[in-house]
Amino acid sequence: MTLFEALVALVVLSLAAVGFLGAFQGAARSTRDAADWVQAVSYAEASVEETKLGPRVGPTLPESLPGGFVRVIDVEAWAGAPGLERVVVTVGMPGGRTFTLHRLVRVP
Repeated sequence: MTLFEALVALVVLSLAAVGFLGAFQGAARSTRDAADWVQAVSYAEASVEETKLGPRVGPTLPESLPGGFVRVIDVEAWAGAPGLERVVVTVGMPGGRTFTLHRLVRVP
């Protein structure tokens, strides 16, 4: 094996290693983003369950949550169907993205 062949082999291995590092970075970013989405959905679903417990009408002020999340809840009567309320929960995530959950809830 000549010196030139050894250098070519090192270049090929280096390019392969850079590709793998890029893939690992993408996977780590996806995992972090998925964790943010799971937390946002969890906050939104908890808010819908809270509205089932007591009367809440109209939009609320933005509420700061742990981890840099912000939640706004809007409750309004559903037109044409007495006993139902439309609950819209918007959760802002630390990266500037938002998750909005729309649910119809039976009023007790």
